[in-house]
Amino acid sequence: MKSKFEVKKLNIFFSLLAVAAMIAAWVVAYYSVRNDYVVPSFPDALQEVWAQLCSAEFWAAFGNTLGRSLAAWLLAFVLAVAFAALSAASGPFRRFFAPFISVMRTVPTMAITLMLLIWTKPAVAPVIVAFMMIFPLTYAQLIAAYEGIDPQISEMAAIYKVSLRDRLFRVLIPMMLPDVLSQAGANFSLTLKVMISAEVLASTFRSVGGLIHTAAVELATARMFALVLLMLLFGGLLEFAFGKLRLVTSRWSGVKGGR
Repeated sequence: MKSKFEVKKLNIFFSLLAVAAMIAAWVVAYYSVRNDYVVPSFPDALQEVWAQLCSAEFWAAFGNTLGRSLAAWLLAFVLAVAFAALSAASGPFRRFFAPFISVMRTVPTMAITLMLLIWTKPAVAPVIVAFMMIFPLTYAQLIAAYEGIDPQISEMAAIYKVSLRDRLFRVLIPMMLPDVLSQAGANFSLTLKVMISAEVLASTFRSVGGLIHTAAVELATARMFALVLLMLLFGGLLEFAFGKLRLVTSRWSGVKGGR
């Protein structure tokens, strides 16, 4: 059986191999097309990456996009925890709330973005769109975590007449959160991706999506690729950082690293 260190080394090796394969595919595509307006060269894209990192405009746009993404993710997470806890504690409420989740899951993202642009501002619409995408996902993850709890725990709480408040904050939420927080990084990366897509469609001023939209209009393909590369890099770093959130509930749940 391989040690944790050997497994980590293998993971790093195959990750680097995958990155090398993607770069090779990019180089092959560039020399196959030989059109910088369609596929820029890898060195040109890297030059644009450096130019963006040295640009105050990029950092201002990234800060705005990151702030909106964090606001949408936090709002979705907090409300998902609240509604999932209520659904776990009350069967009738769970059945009542299910159609709302179904609607939020199935509504077309592009359609809701265009409608929101009529009702709100380009800076607000992407936040609502990202929230509507992440909230039902987080809610479903919490419900799945609840269904994974040993039924005897709920039965014991009912037998000893544990109050609803204690059931929520001392039993259900501490046991549900570790599994969900382990997916928080992936959820936040998805929030960032949806946010940027909505910003592109809304032409949001001073945002990463706005910069990508401008680059597309100006046919600055290398700049557009560079912005995408930077978002992939930052998204990966944020996903790794958010992945450590699971440790937050270790003391609360009484289980190291979750269940």
